[in-house]
Amino acid sequence: MECSYGNVDYRYLRNDLSIDKPERSASALFSQKRYNKEIRKRNDMKHMDWDNMHTRLEALYILDNALTDPSEDDLRLVRKKKLDSNLKYVIDNGAGDSLSVIFTETVVLVKGFAHENSLNQFAADEWNQSIIDKMYEGLDEKLMNLFSVDERAETTFFIWYDGEVHQNQTDEHDGGYWLLGYAFDSYERFREFVTEYYSMKFDDNLLRKLYTDSVLSDFELSELIAG
Repeated sequence: MECSYGNVDYRYLRNDLSIDKPERSASALFSQKRYNKEIRKRNDMKHMDWDNMHTRLEALYILDNALTDPSEDDLRLVRKKKLDSNLKYVIDNGAGDSLSVIFTETVVLVKGFAHENSLNQFAADEWNQSIIDKMYEGLDEKLMNLFSVDERAETTFFIWYDGEVHQNQTDEHDGGYWLLGYAFDSYERFREFVTEYYSMKFDDNLLRKLYTDSVLSDFELSELIAG
C-alpha cells in the first residue's frame, strides 16, 4: 500500500547544526523554516510506500554505518536495534529532530519529533500531556509500550500501519511530516541526499542495488564507500 509525503526537496533533511566533522556540516546547511512552509502544502500521505519502508531505512542504515567511524558515534544518522522479534530504526539528524520506526510482525509504528513544531511539549508554555496521549489513542498498549515514556514525550506525530493507516491528528498540525522523507520514495531522492550529506560520489549501479535490495556483499560495500 502507498501513502504520500509528497515531492520533498530532500536537501532539507540535512541538519542545520555545526558539527565537528567539516565535510558533513558544510553540506548539511538548510533553511528549516523554508522547508516547513513547503511541506505543509504536501502533507497528504496517499503515496507513501509502506511495503518498502523497511528496505529504504535499511539501505540508509547500511550506508551510514559503513561511513561512520566508531569513534564518532555521535555523528551517526541512523541507529538500528533488535527488540525481541521487532526491529527498530531511529534517525537523529543532530538538529533536535528524530524519526523512530518499529517493524513488528503485524504493524509498523512511526513516531516523529520535530523540535520546532508547535506540538513539541518541551517548548510549550505549559506541558499538555493530553496532546501526546491523543496521538497514541486507539493503539494497543503492548505496542505503545515498545516506546518508553521518555520516547513518547518526544512526539509531534504518530502513525501506525496494519494494512490501513491510523493517525489521530491534532487540529490542523502536521507534526513534522517532513521527517517521513527519510524513507526515500525514489532512488533519485535517495541518491541526491546521500551524495550531498556524505559529500561523496557513489557508483550508481552499486548505490541503486543498495537502495533496491538493502543488501550488498562486503566487497560491493567496500567498493561503494571507496567513492
